[in-house]
Amino acid sequence: MKAVIPWIFGVGAMISLFLIYQQKERKNLLRCKLSADICWVIHYLFLGAYGGAVPNFVGIFRELVFVRRGEKKWAENRLWPVFFIAANLTLGLLTFNRPINILPLTASAFVTVSLWLKTPKLTKLISVPVSLAFLIYDFVVGSWIGMVNESIAILSLVISFLRKDQNNQPET
Repeated sequence: MKAVIPWIFGVGAMISLFLIYQQKERKNLLRCKLSADICWVIHYLFLGAYGGAVPNFVGIFRELVFVRRGEKKWAENRLWPVFFIAANLTLGLLTFNRPINILPLTASAFVTVSLWLKTPKLTKLISVPVSLAFLIYDFVVGSWIGMVNESIAILSLVISFLRKDQNNQPET
């Protein structure tokens, strides 16, 4: 059963992440990311890959704040991205046990910046190097579902950009 749990939550995260790049509205993108982060935390914890669990754990709180931008004045504070990057780095250093853990920490900093931006197109563009970093990390820690996910995420990004170009629709 212990071996099945990471797969179940990995598939849940994959579905959520695939849906992220198909969203046109920022709030829906953030909700999908929140769902994915919850699933990835459980996935990585069961694999013992704390370097992957930490940035996703911090991400849960990041998305809960970022989704409130535009609704709540406190959520507009420009210190939020700095706080989440610092929290991620602090927790990452506390759980640091091998050099490969630098990849998810760095990727998470880029994710924080990308999700703070209000333009989904920029969020998606910044997601490409993030997916590449996690693809390498997942290979090293043996998260096969993570590797499949990052490959699908990159494919989803490409589809999103092609679809947008074909329809020539602005994203909000």
